[in-house]
Amino acid sequence: MTSGEPYTEPVNQMGTGAHAEERRRTHASDAPPWHQHLKELPVYTPGVRLTHDDRARYAYAVTAAHRAGGSMLGIAAFLGCPFALVHRLVDLGKGFDEASEAHRVETVLRSRIADGTYQVGDVLPSRERLCVELGVLNDSVRRALARLVHAGLTLGIPALGTVVMDPDTPPPGSTLQVRKRSGQIQTWTLPSTESPRIRDVITGRIKDGTYPEGSRIPGTKALTEEFGTTDGTLKSALRPLKRLGILSGTRQEGTFVHSSALGLLTEALKKGELRMRNKPCVAP
Repeated sequence: MTSGEPYTEPVNQMGTGAHAEERRRTHASDAPPWHQHLKELPVYTPGVRLTHDDRARYAYAVTAAHRAGGSMLGIAAFLGCPFALVHRLVDLGKGFDEASEAHRVETVLRSRIADGTYQVGDVLPSRERLCVELGVLNDSVRRALARLVHAGLTLGIPALGTVVMDPDTPPPGSTLQVRKRSGQIQTWTLPSTESPRIRDVITGRIKDGTYPEGSRIPGTKALTEEFGTTDGTLKSALRPLKRLGILSGTRQEGTFVHSSALGLLTEALKKGELRMRNKPCVAP
């Protein structure tokens, strides 16, 4: 399964009855603990493509359920989806296991940053060059760089490259002085910081209970008016929170805070999958 490429699964041979029944049983006292990781996922529709974001959500939740004791067959029955899809999602969710290629790339890059091979302000080699140098796939490098960005160790600028950052010292303005591999000094214009700022505020409201677990947050119209931003910027701000399962929902139903959002948030921050740039988070 190639990252970023939607796929269509064959029609579910198990039907949707088992799925509906399992969903109802998640509220019963005898429901297995691993059900909790899955019950907030959107209902799976056989033959319908999963978007990139939905696939990431499914992979995160399915892998967590598998690690919590759920068998792949049991997870497939719960979701009403093919066993092959569950197998693929677990493989995707384990993309950063210690034995994975992406983990090895991340370890190498972290080591080079730590020993000064790549210093703050240095532009990292291109993805293509790292692939050749390390003998790995482009997707492994992409995943490793994404983890470094989430940890605050690097900053990726579209069409320019990835630069090493001090996680405790965010850029002070809209430009950044960087040092190319050739030694040339360049001034890069940073992308808008609106998305991280909005995400920090939303995350802060989840943490302080303004948006309680299980509640629905204000709709797109209300939030774009509050923050003075566009639908696209708001969507970009919320995308990481939805990918991690902290927020979920559809355009028709609205966006909800996961019933275990605080635990998911703490775990994501601990793993470096989410980084709060502004502390404390306050409304604009």
